[in-house]
Amino acid sequence: MLHERIKSSTTEDHKNAERHSYGKEIMSRSLTKAQYAQLLIANYRYIAEWEKQWDLPLDINIEALQLEQRSKTTLLENDLKALGIEPDTITTSSLEAPSNLAQFLGRMYVIEGSTLGGAMIEKQLQFNPNLTGCSFEFYGGYGQKLIPFWKSFLAQLNTVEHPQEQEEAIDWARKCFKEMESCFIKAKSMNLNS
Repeated sequence: MLHERIKSSTTEDHKNAERHSYGKEIMSRSLTKAQYAQLLIANYRYIAEWEKQWDLPLDINIEALQLEQRSKTTLLENDLKALGIEPDTITTSSLEAPSNLAQFLGRMYVIEGSTLGGAMIEKQLQFNPNLTGCSFEFYGGYGQKLIPFWKSFLAQLNTVEHPQEQEEAIDWARKCFKEMESCFIKAKSMNLNS
């Protein structure tokens, strides 16, 4: 199954991206508002551009993938605005557009997987005294729909069976992790007031 292959093939890429996303600060509940803003900006740069690509004329079953319900750009915009940051002042990433379903699902695997992790992150953010009054819509993700959405995505991912297409999906997942890592590194270099 592609799910297992993609997971094992991207382990190192996943760790490298996580290394730059303030994991220790999140788990110790010491993340500052400035660091939280950097995380939101990094995610917005990537996800806003990625979601624009959903309108490309690809052979994708939008209904089966529930894309409309999976959109996260508005959630990020709401969280950024709550911090006094206008989303239209943020430059989004320049991303290569997928040209087929395998590539699309490879990138989507990373974003959907991060939504799973976001549920755990949200709990830590809620109890962080530095973030009182902040909005956590993005990390709250799908709420009660989280596990059903993950399972329905995996069902779609696992429809990719041709070995060459599976390799393409894996390559795009690896690329997505690297692109996200770059977004985190750039955002961490920003000087924001805490």
